[in-house]
Amino acid sequence: MKTFRTICRWLHRELGFLAVGLTIVYAISGIAVNHKHDWNPNYLVAESRVTIPAVGAGQDAEAKVLTHLGITQPDRMMRISPEALRVIADKTIYDVNLRTGEVEQRDFSERPFFFQVNQLHLNLVEHGYTIVSDIFAGILVILAISGIFLTRGRRGLIGRGGVLMLLGIVLPIVYIILQSRS
Repeated sequence: MKTFRTICRWLHRELGFLAVGLTIVYAISGIAVNHKHDWNPNYLVAESRVTIPAVGAGQDAEAKVLTHLGITQPDRMMRISPEALRVIADKTIYDVNLRTGEVEQRDFSERPFFFQVNQLHLNLVEHGYTIVSDIFAGILVILAISGIFLTRGRRGLIGRGGVLMLLGIVLPIVYIILQSRS
């Protein structure tokens, strides 16, 4: 058993050092994404209001709005109500009241650091970060398993450590059960 503990300690130490940076990045990104209802973790949003001449809700309203906004090629355009038009162009959303000419403008720019780490965390990068995140997940499994055997006695698996491990297993199960009932 001593050799097994020695191997576990070595694995835990070496892989632990390797995992520190990834753990911090994933943790920061995870907290940011978990609270997306409180803020936009990927983009800074600058809101402003401008007024253009009212164009009315006629068939040529879209073309007139684009001309007044100075947009030649929108990414997307849609009527969000009979008197309102939404134009999306160059990371900007324009909500235009066709009757009054009031424009609510939201400009989006990438939030430094968070945009990039969230893209990695959510595996949205073009060249596939999947292999790195799979290796990291494997390292976490090894760290978890090797960590079980590092401490002996009442602080280890048969004592407080076992209780904490059981709690870590039970918490997500209880949450899933409670969620399935609602």
